[in-house]
Amino acid sequence: MTDITIRIAEPEDLEGVISLWHDVFGDDEEFIRDFLSALACCGYTAAAFQGKEICSITTVIRDLSMEDQPCSYLYAVATQNEYRGRHLASRILDFCRKTEEELGRLVFTAPAEPELFSWYEKTIHAKHIVSCRLNYAETQQETPLLSIEKIDAPSYGILRERILAGHPHVTAGSKYLHLTDILCTYYGGGLYRIGTSIAAVYPEEEMLHCQELLTGSDSEDAVVQTILHSFQAHRIKYRIPGSGTDYITAVSPFPHSEWFGLIMD
Repeated sequence: MTDITIRIAEPEDLEGVISLWHDVFGDDEEFIRDFLSALACCGYTAAAFQGKEICSITTVIRDLSMEDQPCSYLYAVATQNEYRGRHLASRILDFCRKTEEELGRLVFTAPAEPELFSWYEKTIHAKHIVSCRLNYAETQQETPLLSIEKIDAPSYGILRERILAGHPHVTAGSKYLHLTDILCTYYGGGLYRIGTSIAAVYPEEEMLHCQELLTGSDSEDAVVQTILHSFQAHRIKYRIPGSGTDYITAVSPFPHSEWFGLIMD
């Protein structure tokens, strides 16, 4: 496909990127525009073009680090239906990987489905898999509840580093956390402080989806039940540090990590 070019999208490509994102993921234009506007401060969109038409995209989010090593997250891979099967996604991901690694950045991604781990291994040589503990819980009436409040991205970041101090983890900067907040808020949730603990939560179909739950001095059960009661929900799915479910594949070799967290999946 010599007529396909891959490059970083420019401001004049914005409407085409929004249109493709909407067609593939179904998100509202206002959310996509807000997300891409915030992304411009800490990353970029890479796109495959046939002439002036955008055929496929992925976004690269920076403002992440591990042990002072800058990291980049490959997110939101999308291809127009008529261009699928032409390996455009793998070509864009390879373009982004090379771009980031040339800058000395570690690269990782989060496959949307378990079967995609092998696809990432084949296309961009991603091999290292990091797992988390994926739990489910339901409402219990007898559990004492904690205080809960919605907080902004900088406040969340401060509390997050305080809880994770001394444990290997990927540090999320305020710009990355702002993107997470935009995503959670769009779906009806946000970033929360629960007692001395924190969580990034939003409603998803018939349950709450908690992208990250980090407990301070509170019990896990008290934090989970407080979130459920606050949303008047009956069931929650949440990720916490620990071995269990594979959810990260690293393109660059990472030194180690007990916790990535806050993956916008």
